[in-house]
Amino acid sequence: MRRTNGIVGLLSRLIEDGCQEAMDSGREVLDEGTLDEIVIRRDDPQLAPEEVGPTPQATAGRTPSRRRRGRNTVFDDHGPASAG
Repeated sequence: MRRTNGIVGLLSRLIEDGCQEAMDSGREVLDEGTLDEIVIRRDDPQLAPEEVGPTPQATAGRTPSRRRRGRNTVFDDHGPASAG
């Protein structure tokens, strides 16, 4: 969470790169130390870390007045069908 601000795509990339680093180094263990060594790159993997913009904050762009979309109720069980 500290490194990715809860962005699932970045977390996935961090874990993937961490696993590859653990295998390449021969440690064969994905731990916090290994993940701390990984540089998260959001766009092009060829870019240097200083060329990549900062990770957006989890709350960026949200305003308190912004209405959330309602819960999807498509798969809700409404009980037995009425005898009609």
